[in-house]
Amino acid sequence: MIVIEIVAAVDAAGTLQTFYVSDEPFVTAPTDTPANIAFDPRLIDPGTIGIHAFSDGATGGATKLEKGEILIANADGALDSWITYSFHARPVTILLGVQGAAYPSGFQTVFTGTVSSVDADWQRIMLILSDKQLRFTRPALTNAYGGTNSLPNGIDGVDTDIKGQVKPKVYGKVYNVPPAFVNTSKLIYQVSDGAVSDIPAVYDGGVSITKAGNNANNSALQAATVTAGTYQTCFAEGLFRLGTSPAFQITADVTQGAAAGNRTVAQVLKQLALDSGLSSGEISSADVTALDTAASQVVGVFVNDSSTFQSLMDQIAASIGAYYGFDSIGTLRMGQLTIPSGTSALVLYDYDVQDNVVRSTPKTPATIGNMQNTSSATIPQPIPGVPAWRFTIDHSLIYTVQTSGLGGSVSTPQRSYLESAYRSEKADDNSILTQWLASTPIEAATLLTLGTDAATEAARRLAIYKVRRDIFEVTLTMATATGIKLLDVVELDLPRFGMTSGRQFRVIGIAFTLTKSQVTLTLWG
Repeated sequence: MIVIEIVAAVDAAGTLQTFYVSDEPFVTAPTDTPANIAFDPRLIDPGTIGIHAFSDGATGGATKLEKGEILIANADGALDSWITYSFHARPVTILLGVQGAAYPSGFQTVFTGTVSSVDADWQRIMLILSDKQLRFTRPALTNAYGGTNSLPNGIDGVDTDIKGQVKPKVYGKVYNVPPAFVNTSKLIYQVSDGAVSDIPAVYDGGVSITKAGNNANNSALQAATVTAGTYQTCFAEGLFRLGTSPAFQITADVTQGAAAGNRTVAQVLKQLALDSGLSSGEISSADVTALDTAASQVVGVFVNDSSTFQSLMDQIAASIGAYYGFDSIGTLRMGQLTIPSGTSALVLYDYDVQDNVVRSTPKTPATIGNMQNTSSATIPQPIPGVPAWRFTIDHSLIYTVQTSGLGGSVSTPQRSYLESAYRSEKADDNSILTQWLASTPIEAATLLTLGTDAATEAARRLAIYKVRRDIFEVTLTMATATGIKLLDVVELDLPRFGMTSGRQFRVIGIAFTLTKSQVTLTLWG
């Protein structure tokens, strides 16, 4: 039996009502929660609910919800009013169970998400599903400068300069960012809307300015006497103040997070998720800890535009070949794609999958991530299924590329540094070209901040991509796949495709066909 709980705001006051729908008559018991509720047996089809670790054959970034559609019978028109209700972004929960089981403890929750749209025809109501990923599609920055300065005081700009601009934000460690000029009289700039742990360097046209001290708050910073040729900071509010009017463009290096352990991929993903409105209870703490253990490299991202939480989280995750996203019960999960190894969570034989096995070729793009000012335009597109002989990691992004307007004392190495958005580390295996004549390189733009970390990640990623990989889809009963989650190791022991001795794979997709009590696993390895 399939039961569904759907929440909607049914009037202009936002009054919430929960609707209960099932595929057969069902009434909760007096001891259930909620008690004595009769589910309306109008459910035609709950659709196929699928979660995929990576979208469109990629191996980093956001999970992808396979579009689900709930079909509910409405030939009698009893649910016509639903099209006027606000189901959008409201909770929907799909559960599987049997008559007589305690509700909801005796039922299996197979999906917790939201409704993204409601359609209808003469016979049916159609609810299009989304998972909580929808909340990540909102802009990450909403606080804006109001232009309320009464010069020479204030840190909010005036009508004629930054009024209406969003306030910048830093997560982790970033280089050469363009701060907001929040007080033109007192030469105060803001690098982040909120606390930072350090502003270790400020530059005027690439020339380093001397750091002179920190102030507890913006009032103290405004009242401070800043010596010419120096700058003072207010870490608590992401501000710094110059002692001399700048000759060129002002940029800064910024560190957010009390220690390096607060600037990892896992920690930045967690903080972005919290800032999007998730509660800590909606984030898997075990996954955060595990990803920190697997990948402790420092990353950073600077935002001063309309970037969404998802676009920022995609860049962060792609830096180490990680995924993030919601599981079927609405918990934010994360993890790093690694070569399948260790103890298998499930071993599947031919009688488990019968003939429901489909092989496809992984799609590997020539470039991964948000490429800026790199050589990616010259990289040939890989042929699907052909291993790569080189993996390049671009790192240490500077947010202000400067090819002119530099101070005369800027050294030649520093000028070269400022002319390129990224530095690069490469890992090669020329032996791949012996067998694979069509092998091509892969380049990944990352938000890693150290060359040593980038070199380690390039070698790790090459080990993954220099080997021919397969994707298999296998369909089995829900009972067989109980407890399987994304990135688990599954072994296929089949008499075909060279798997007679067994072969391990990572689970990168899980799709439920509830009407048939089936699960389709997408396996990579």
